[in-house]
Amino acid sequence: MSSIKYSADYIREKIATKVAELQRQGVLNNDAVYLVMLNGGVWFASHVFDCMPDMPNEVYFLKGHSYNGKSRGEIVWDYFPKMDLQGREVVVFDDICDSGNTVRAIHTAIKKDVKRLTFFTLLQRAGSVLSDDITLHSCIFDESKDFFAGCGLDDNTRLRMLPYVVVV
Repeated sequence: MSSIKYSADYIREKIATKVAELQRQGVLNNDAVYLVMLNGGVWFASHVFDCMPDMPNEVYFLKGHSYNGKSRGEIVWDYFPKMDLQGREVVVFDDICDSGNTVRAIHTAIKKDVKRLTFFTLLQRAGSVLSDDITLHSCIFDESKDFFAGCGLDDNTRLRMLPYVVVV
């Protein structure tokens, strides 16, 4: 394992600050449906929900993958729940927006049904490619080319539950 890039305290502070901002903006609200991308988004979503304990949440899980080890390919959906999102506000949680592939795939799959679709990630890479009609909020914007693990991010399924982010 390499050096710590983002400490646990820094990450908790960034999450709490962004959650408060998104609650003030009405993005995180009582009526939203929350979709959590498995496996990486679970760590992040649980910390977001810790910051908003009195808010009732309708939560569903998605599972897809685009990585085989450290090689990235197309999104393959292992599980995409059947849910009625017609006219609903939807917030999707994931650990990282790296290339933007996962965000674009989810956006394409559900955008036509929802009132508002927002993506919320712990990290966003500088090189992620998103269209203007995709709304993404991230706690940390990273311009490096580093490969990370911890806080939901994994190194070929390892180190996901670290409370800090390391450079692998």
